Amino acid sequence: MSFPSLFYVYLNQDDPKKSTMKKLDRFGLVTQISVGKAANSIVLTPFSDGYLTIRDRDVVENRGISVVDGSWNLIDSIKDLRLRFPRKLPQLVPVNPVNYGKPGKLSSVEAMAAALFILEFNEPAQQLLSKFNWGLNFYTMNSEPIMEYRKCRTSEEVEIAQSLFF
Repeated sequence: MSFPSLFYVYLNQDDPKKSTMKKLDRFGLVTQISVGKAANSIVLTPFSDGYLTIRDRDVVENRGISVVDGSWNLIDSIKDLRLRFPRKLPQLVPVNPVNYGKPGKLSSVEAMAAALFILEFNEPAQQLLSKFNWGLNFYTMNSEPIMEYRKCRTSEEVEIAQSLFF
């Protein structure tokens, strides 16, 4: 199984010791890049008009996937980023200690893992989550919606699937 390139843009908006992406970087699982370089990959952003679907898998295999690692309190700071392949994730429930149980407020590692699960890159997703003592609970909590989202080929289908759970 191929392991897609995983990137993050670090905005330095919160404590770097608590950054899930910085931790994954120390393990060599993700690479920090600039916004300009991230723009050529699929970039996960809640401000996209379109949802991530299995149809994005080829782009991720060829160009990678990026998250913007910042604070939810300052999320508007990324609203105007110019991106070639912006995608938002469907609703999922975070299990990270900061936003536990608040649908949609995923940590960067949860967002990256969710995208990988939806795109059927299970092994890399599990590898990322395994670095956090709460990480694998993310998949346990969200396995049913993730399995449903995997079947979706359009944003409309994602919205229908999402309505089954949220």
